[in-house]
Amino acid sequence: MPKHFFRQVVLHCALLVTGAAVATTAPVEPAVSFSSLNDSFLDGYTRMIGWQFTVSNPVQVAALGWFDWQQDGLARSHEVGLWSAASQVLLASATVEAGTSAALTGYFRYTPLASAITLTPGVTYRVAGLDIGAQGDPHVWTPQLSGFNAHVNGSSYAAAFQLAPGFALGGIANEFGYPEITTGGVRQALLGPNLLVSAVPEPGMLGRLAAGLGVVVLRARRPTR
Repeated sequence: MPKHFFRQVVLHCALLVTGAAVATTAPVEPAVSFSSLNDSFLDGYTRMIGWQFTVSNPVQVAALGWFDWQQDGLARSHEVGLWSAASQVLLASATVEAGTSAALTGYFRYTPLASAITLTPGVTYRVAGLDIGAQGDPHVWTPQLSGFNAHVNGSSYAAAFQLAPGFALGGIANEFGYPEITTGGVRQALLGPNLLVSAVPEPGMLGRLAAGLGVVVLRARRPTR
């Protein structure tokens, strides 16, 4: 078989595998999003606010974010963390800077993580950040909280996400740390913090194509009779 034909076969198969890798890359989306706002809340207290959740499928977290009420920049910087609720181990953290330097997606500004982390089913997670009340940034809750109407309309969650059976996180705190104190009712969230997430890519198709590439190469190298 001519060498140039063999090289073309290998090149086309390699492009096929690369294309499959791109195709299986899942889109990045907010863990929580909503279509519009009714109101917001700022009471002057400094507290760790957030929410707890589980995932039904493995999920990658690419960035941590903070709510920008009027989408015109944050009044303060906010340190945001992600913890395992059982172990209270900090899994990732990022600071969303004041102003407009952090990228805006929907009603949240995000800071990318140095490297994505994977969340797994069967674990309860807490995402929270330090909310400086005095001259700080308003936050919202979803859904209805303690007799008040929900602040947001059209709430939706990334496919694998659901609020865990527990209360929103909203304890008075003087510094950033694990959010122990809860508030409100069951399956509620104080936003505050958010995450940019994507589904973990399925390795099956890519693996099958790679195996197919090997078969093609072997067949191409066989001498013709």
